[in-house]
Amino acid sequence: MANFKSLLLTLLVGLFFLIGIMIPKFMKKKKELTLFATGLSFAVMLGMILFDIIPEIGELLVYYPNAQKWGIICGCTALGMLLLKGLDYLIPHHHHNHHEKEKNRQEHNAHLFHIGLVTSISLMLHNLMEGISIYVTGVTNFKIGLTMALAVALHNIPLGMEIAVGLEANQNQNKLKWITITLLTLSSLIGSSMLFLFQINMSITVEACLLCTTFGMLIYITLLELLKEIYTYRRNQWTYIGLVVGVILNIIMVML
Repeated sequence: MANFKSLLLTLLVGLFFLIGIMIPKFMKKKKELTLFATGLSFAVMLGMILFDIIPEIGELLVYYPNAQKWGIICGCTALGMLLLKGLDYLIPHHHHNHHEKEKNRQEHNAHLFHIGLVTSISLMLHNLMEGISIYVTGVTNFKIGLTMALAVALHNIPLGMEIAVGLEANQNQNKLKWITITLLTLSSLIGSSMLFLFQINMSITVEACLLCTTFGMLIYITLLELLKEIYTYRRNQWTYIGLVVGVILNIIMVML
């Protein structure tokens, strides 16, 4: 019974992405929402990196020799960044100039779609690991697992908003958009289901390698994609409002 309840926790976490994805559909001021969601997502993802992923990597590799530890961290982080760089050649992506001409608006929309898609792909891998962590914690202590799931769910709302704004920017990719949203929503459940159904036990080394690869992906998105958008619209108040709300959410999640 405890196993099944812990499995449901990971489904709950994924459903919070849908809440974030649905919010933009009820907002009329799309440009302001885009800027708010970008600032919010940047702050939340940076918080995730600093307060979630880096400490978790440290815990997993605490007993490893320094040479092996830094080899895993540097190698897998670089791999994560290179994987997303490679996706630049597979995912629709254009350099964008922020003017009012139609061509430049199309290029900007293509860039937003690109950010939404690569963010979704990296978060799928992250959520697989997170689903496993929540499931294992919930089986051991359901109350702690529930608290952990709620903290992760708070992350997922603003990330869902950012992904929705990006994926909605290109109306010619509706099929790809819904496939991506479905896989992203279920990714935490898929991770926990592997343990629930097949009783798979991953080694600490494998967990650390996957987490460091995710770390590299999130660094790539945060610093090389979202930061560009924030710098471009650094004079707009909605960018700063999103950043401030993101910082407040990070503080709340650290306190949980």
